[in-house]
Amino acid sequence: MSAPNNGPPHENGTNQPNGNHHATGPPANKPLILILCTSSTAPGHVLPLCEVAKHLVSNAYDVTFVGGVQHQRLIESSGSSFFPVHESLTLQKGPYRKWGMERQKFPEGLPRMRQDFKTFFIGQIPGQFESTKSALLALRERGGPDREILIINETMWFGYLPFKFGAPALPGFEQTKMPKTLGINVTPVMLDSVDTPVMPLGLLPEPTSEAVKQRDAAMRDLFYKYVVNESYEGFRENLRACGATDVPDDWMINISMTAHDTTLQMCDPVLEYPRSDMPAHIKFAGSLPRRPIRPDFVFPNWWQQDVLDNAALDDSDAAKKRIVVISQGTLALDYSMLLAPTVEGVSNLTTGGGRHNILLVVLLGKQGAQPPPGVIPDDDSNSAKNIRVVDFIPYDAILEYADVMIFNGGYGGFTHCVVNGVPMIAAGLTEDKSEVSARVEWAGLGVNLHTGRPSAAQVEKAVDEVLANPGKYRARARKLAEVVAKGKPLEVVEAEVLALTT
Repeated sequence: MSAPNNGPPHENGTNQPNGNHHATGPPANKPLILILCTSSTAPGHVLPLCEVAKHLVSNAYDVTFVGGVQHQRLIESSGSSFFPVHESLTLQKGPYRKWGMERQKFPEGLPRMRQDFKTFFIGQIPGQFESTKSALLALRERGGPDREILIINETMWFGYLPFKFGAPALPGFEQTKMPKTLGINVTPVMLDSVDTPVMPLGLLPEPTSEAVKQRDAAMRDLFYKYVVNESYEGFRENLRACGATDVPDDWMINISMTAHDTTLQMCDPVLEYPRSDMPAHIKFAGSLPRRPIRPDFVFPNWWQQDVLDNAALDDSDAAKKRIVVISQGTLALDYSMLLAPTVEGVSNLTTGGGRHNILLVVLLGKQGAQPPPGVIPDDDSNSAKNIRVVDFIPYDAILEYADVMIFNGGYGGFTHCVVNGVPMIAAGLTEDKSEVSARVEWAGLGVNLHTGRPSAAQVEKAVDEVLANPGKYRARARKLAEVVAKGKPLEVVEAEVLALTT
């Protein structure tokens, strides 16, 4: 086992966490909080954990957040001290670019999913383990031998799991034992259950009967033995290589949910399949609320007229446009997948006396991004008059005014639509996106296209379906938004922190 490596030094010239809130120090009776969160590329997992961190910091907790330097400013904006991941998890020295190029060789769906399990999931375990050790040793040195530490462990970070299954305690933790963990899950619940089909294939649950249970159990057995068998064993081998001695014979997603002292699912129960066998220590925290828009955020020059003034019109006014938002995500840059067919499909609904008066707002998802030539009609075409393209707008800013969002099935986009009461059209197959798309369908929140590469005709039909039936989709979305708004997820997180610490 290699020696701990703290990765690149911080801007303050040391390998100690950055952050100014330690100058005066929080109350000594509160535990030190260490957040471990998958943060290799896109910030989808980092953002909700930053909301958790911000809340805890505002309540006088000392929070250290392990992450990639590409997210350092975001992490520090939460008030947390930033601690860098091991160099093997950095974009500069890690394998992410190589893995990203390799995954393109595999067809979307199961083949690519299998490859992702072997690389982006279990391939990060050694680096996550080294990152975990370095951060814990630094906190122990700073806090002293008796200061309690609690780990908030985003469930896709597997680097603390060896300590859950027999790895020796680190120096300085022999007497106090290794810290307890509060798991935070920011993806759909993909825990095996007698009440659900095998995941993550995007299959909908059926009314439970003995025959359905037997079928699902058989499918699950085949999935683990023959589809993801390399990853099933590879996960356990990686944990053993990090010192674990008693790794359960179970699928890594199950272990990532059940291994913690308590695990919180960051959504409301109405968004998840009912499970009669949910472990008692896995609980629903609720859906994170809308995030305030930064007062210094600069909106595009068309925002006032095309969005705000349009919203002020009465729904019965023929001049009022329906706002359709399209987001392909931050990592999927092949715009032929979803953006191009959406532009064509929506244009078919609006041109030549079309069925709907639509403004299509294209979110490229990354500041400075631009679509390649030919994807968006040129400025002289009729279609272009009903399209607005922007590199980045916060979801909660545009979704306040949206009638429907077309997206690639990312969980962040899903939860933002839910809290804003916006129906969805989901087109996702990779990662957890097929499961997100299935929940859109199951919850009655929109249309599941069952593909990551829909045709223009499929998009056209789905948009027409949602806009033509506001009493079905819009009403359902608004109803669920009212339900989730009653939750207090950040307060639930803090309550569980208190429950797990002395």
